[in-house]
Amino acid sequence: MRTSTRMAAVLTAVGVIVILAAPVAGARALDPSGRCLQRSGPVGRSAGHATRDVVALTGHDRLTRWLGRHPNAEAAATAAVTARPVTVAVAFHVIRADLTADGGNVTGRQIRRQIAVLNAAYGGTTGGSDTGFQFDLVSIDRTTDASWFKLNGGKERKAKAALKVGGLETLNIYSADLGNSLLGWSYLAQDAASVGVLDGVVIHYKSLPGGGWGPDYSGGDTATHEVGHWLNLLHTFEGGCNGGGDLIDDTPAEASPAYECPVGRDTCAATGLDPITNFMDYTFDSCMFRFTADQAIRMHEGWAAYRAPATAAIAG
Repeated sequence: MRTSTRMAAVLTAVGVIVILAAPVAGARALDPSGRCLQRSGPVGRSAGHATRDVVALTGHDRLTRWLGRHPNAEAAATAAVTARPVTVAVAFHVIRADLTADGGNVTGRQIRRQIAVLNAAYGGTTGGSDTGFQFDLVSIDRTTDASWFKLNGGKERKAKAALKVGGLETLNIYSADLGNSLLGWSYLAQDAASVGVLDGVVIHYKSLPGGGWGPDYSGGDTATHEVGHWLNLLHTFEGGCNGGGDLIDDTPAEASPAYECPVGRDTCAATGLDPITNFMDYTFDSCMFRFTADQAIRMHEGWAAYRAPATAAIAG
C-alpha cells in the first residue's frame, strides 16, 4: 500500500504556492496581475534549455483529501492500471494564422504522430510503466485567426469557449504560437471543474513531432508532459528535497528541475539519482521516456476523482 510520508503529505499555502524553475529570457506568467493561477504553465524556451512549467497551486492538494474520503480508491486505481486501458477521447484544435506551416497549419500526419507519441509514452513502450491510459483522436478542427494565433492573455478563454468540446473526460488539445517562447501549459485534474472552459492542454505548434525545434523539443513530449498534469501529476522536483514532493514514492526527490540531458545528477541526499528521464521533469524530449508505477496509480486516482463519467468513477 502506497502510504509513505510523501504520499500522505498535503500541500498547503497562504494564498499561492509557486514553484519556479531557473529564469528563462522572455518567459512570464500569463496572468501578471497576481491573481491565483490554477494551471501548470507557461513554459519558456531559451537557447540553452526550456522550463516546461511554472506551477501555481492554490490551497491544498485536493486529491490526497479525496483519497482520505474514499478508502477503497487506491486499491481500485492500482487494479485499474493493469485492467482494460482507459481510452481518453482527444479533440485536437489547430489555431493558425494562415495556411502555411510557419503560420501554425500543422498537418494531419503530425497530429496522428502526436497521438502515437502519447500512446507509446502512456502505454510503457518507450521504457517506462504502462499507465493504463490510451488516447483516441476523435476530431480535428482548424481555426484561421491571426489574433488568436498567439494564444496568451484573454485570448485563451475566448478561443476555448468557441472550440472546446465534451466534458471533463475529453482531452482538448490546442496548438498555436504561444508567444514569449512558450512551449505549452495545462490545467490539473483537481482544478478541471473550477476552471470550466479553460480545462485542457495547450502546446506550441512547433512542439509536435516533426516541428521546428528538432529533437530537443519537437519529439511530441511537451504534450506528454502536459497531459500528465491534466491527469493530476505534479513535477518530479515539486517541493525540492523536503516535504511532500510530488506525492509519488518511486520518483526520487529532486532539488530543482533538470535541463537538457544531464548524466548522474543527484541533488538530494535521499536514495536515488534525480529522475531526469521522467516525463514530469524538464529535460529534452530525447531524454525523457518514462512514467513510474506509482505515477500510473495517481493518474487513475485523479481520473476517478475528477474526470471519469459518474458511472465509471471509483468510490470508496
